[in-house]
Amino acid sequence: MARTTSFTRDFRLMDKSYTSPFITEDIDEDHSEYWKARRQVATAVKALIEAATTSDIDPSGASAIAKSIDAITAKLKDRRQLKGVIAHANAYGSYPVANHEMLCVGGESHPMSPGLRHWFDEHKVYGAVTFNWSYEGPPNHVHGGWVAAILDHFMGMAQIYAGNAGMTGGLDIRYQRPTPLNCELDLVASLSPLSERKMKVDAELSHAGQVTASASAIFVKPRSAIFTEGFSNATP
Repeated sequence: MARTTSFTRDFRLMDKSYTSPFITEDIDEDHSEYWKARRQVATAVKALIEAATTSDIDPSGASAIAKSIDAITAKLKDRRQLKGVIAHANAYGSYPVANHEMLCVGGESHPMSPGLRHWFDEHKVYGAVTFNWSYEGPPNHVHGGWVAAILDHFMGMAQIYAGNAGMTGGLDIRYQRPTPLNCELDLVASLSPLSERKMKVDAELSHAGQVTASASAIFVKPRSAIFTEGFSNATP
C-alpha cells in the first residue's frame, strides 16, 4: 500500500497507511493490472479537465481540440460498458474494491474525484485531499459543494471503518473560512455510536492548522442490503 508521512492538524507526525474505505487491500491483487490501468486513465482525464479549465483556448483551434477529444470518447464508447459500481464489481470480483476505485468523490479510478486518502489511528480517522483548479468556487478557493461532498464521503468512510455501514441521514456543514485550492488539506473525524443502527460522526477540514469547514452527520444503517444489491458475489 502507498505510504507517506506528514504533519496532521494537531502536529503529531503520523505514518499515513492508506487503505480502502472498505478495509480491503488498496488494489485487489487478482485484478491489480486492471485497476492500475484504470488509475492511469483517470489521472490523464483529470489532467485534461484541469487543462481545459485553465487553458486560454484560441477560438480558431477549439474545433480541432474538441474533435480530438471526441475521437477518444468514441474509442472508449466502443469498448464494453460497465455502468455503475455493481457492474465493475461483478466484472472484477470485488464489491469493496469497486467502491474504492469508482466512487465519484473519493474513487482512485474515477476521473471526477479529487482523490481522498485516509488512514486510521485508534478512535479517529484521518484523511488528506487536494483540490485543483477544476474545483474552484470563490476565486482561488474550493467550491462549497465540493467541500460538503468530500466531508460527507470522508465521514461515511469513517463510520464504515467502525463496522456500522450506514447512509447519511442528516448532514450539517459549517463553513468557517474559504478552503484553498492546490494544497493538501487535512481531515479528521471522530465517531459516537447512538444505537445499533445509528452513528454520529463529527469531522473537520483544515489547512495549515486552521479549520476551514466542520461537519456533523448522523448515519443510519439500512435494513436492506442496499450496498450489495445486484452484486452476485457480494459479502455482507
